[in-house]
Amino acid sequence: MNKNLPKTLYIILNHNAGDISTIYYEEMKYYQEQDNFDLLLIDNGSKVAERSIHTTHSFKKNVYFNGAIQWAFKYMLERPEYEYLVFSNNDIFLHGYRFVENMVTIAEENNFTMVAPTGVEGNAGQNFWPIMHCWYKKEPRVVPWIDFICPFIHRRLIEEIQQFPTWWKSPSYGFDDYCAIMCNRKGWKIGVSDLMTIFHIGQYTYRENYGGRADDGLDLYTMQALHRQNFDWNFEKSGLKEEHYELDNKKCLYGRNNSLKMGRMPATPDEGYHDPNPGAERQWFRNKTQWDVHNERERRQQETYLKKKGLI
Repeated sequence: MNKNLPKTLYIILNHNAGDISTIYYEEMKYYQEQDNFDLLLIDNGSKVAERSIHTTHSFKKNVYFNGAIQWAFKYMLERPEYEYLVFSNNDIFLHGYRFVENMVTIAEENNFTMVAPTGVEGNAGQNFWPIMHCWYKKEPRVVPWIDFICPFIHRRLIEEIQQFPTWWKSPSYGFDDYCAIMCNRKGWKIGVSDLMTIFHIGQYTYRENYGGRADDGLDLYTMQALHRQNFDWNFEKSGLKEEHYELDNKKCLYGRNNSLKMGRMPATPDEGYHDPNPGAERQWFRNKTQWDVHNERERRQQETYLKKKGLI
């Protein structure tokens, strides 16, 4: 064990995807002593057949990301031996050896309060936010925000937040945005490492079998709409609407003029990202070719979805 490495609490959250959660857990389990972390697999109200054999803790019903991350923060606060929290999606594949050691070392050497690996995703367009793409940089990039796919969160932020607002509507996006706003207020650094990459299937319980795994009556499209509706309400009630607008501008413009010449990037709020109209253009394209590729792909996906639902 690296005795100089701060201790990490590593949580994998499973909902109705026991097989991939089991693979993930087994990839990480062997390295706990070597990389100084404790590994928990939390079952979030799964059907019996979809629970992992390695489940360490469980909720009787699906409390969504909202309830589970509240539980994780409370668990951390009650256990001062942990310096970092990893709160991870379950639909991830990675090489477990030295993963935690390297991520924590990067955080320590660069004084990051939050840091994440880059990600490759199993869907067209990859992660919506190019901040999370691999930019092939040797040094970790300082960023305004990270996506909460597999974040490493320092204890100082958890002690600052304690708990997220209990009245937040669920399910909802936004915990990564909330944490980023708190870090930016404090002047705490956030980073992404291009030397560490994970594969993320992405929204697995809603994409797989058109929401059949999710077990809450929602599919990918209705889930996204409900999450966004609750997200907007939560931030308005929290008094964070203006700070979040500023954060979204930073997220959308990050790297727009980089040398990689990424063809698709998010549109800023002023360009339509916050437009509630279903037909609004929420993405920015470097040229017409990229725009055509994206829109044709969206058309095909929409047609497949409508046929599956028996609507056409």
